[in-house]
Amino acid sequence: MRTRTAVVDAARTLFLRTGYAGTTMEDIAELAGLTKRTVYNNYGDKDALFTQIVADVIAYAEDFARALHEEFSVGITAANLRAALDDLGRRLALGIVRPEVIALRRLLIAEARGFPDLATEYFDRAPGQVIDALAERFRHLSKVGLLRVTDARRAAAQFAYLVAGEPLDRAMLVGTTPPREHVIAGAKEGVLTFLARYGVARGV
Repeated sequence: MRTRTAVVDAARTLFLRTGYAGTTMEDIAELAGLTKRTVYNNYGDKDALFTQIVADVIAYAEDFARALHEEFSVGITAANLRAALDDLGRRLALGIVRPEVIALRRLLIAEARGFPDLATEYFDRAPGQVIDALAERFRHLSKVGLLRVTDARRAAAQFAYLVAGEPLDRAMLVGTTPPREHVIAGAKEGVLTFLARYGVARGV
């Protein structure tokens, strides 16, 4: 297990630093402090390593989506709806606008022609699952009269982009993540805009 972790860590570092094409299994073995044979014994080729790195980020997103299903909307009332959405927006924005996520997204875009299925899987299982989980929760909040939502999935997509879209776009294009305070402040403003559209009453 330690060997596999060392290999994945080395591969991730090199893929993000020099790109997929610019990384060799020999480079990975050297950075991991292992023989090339050991690396090949754990991962058959470079494609398998790249797939594993994407799978790790997908697992993180799936954990977030699972937590939404289990936690969010439980105990939410009109009095604490704004605070609950603020907390959700903050966690979502900070989870998306992370250096390792930004770097992987940029890498996937660069390698999309060579790994079209992997890019599609990432979209469906990472941002896609989070949007689905948000939609389910917003549908529930609308059903109990705390939001006015007719198209829950559209509302979920809008929420995600409102709280994280601008810093995400900036990070994707510039390559650096904005300060944490900037991300949190933007998420709070995004929640206010979301409530202006979907809140049941003004001043929620």
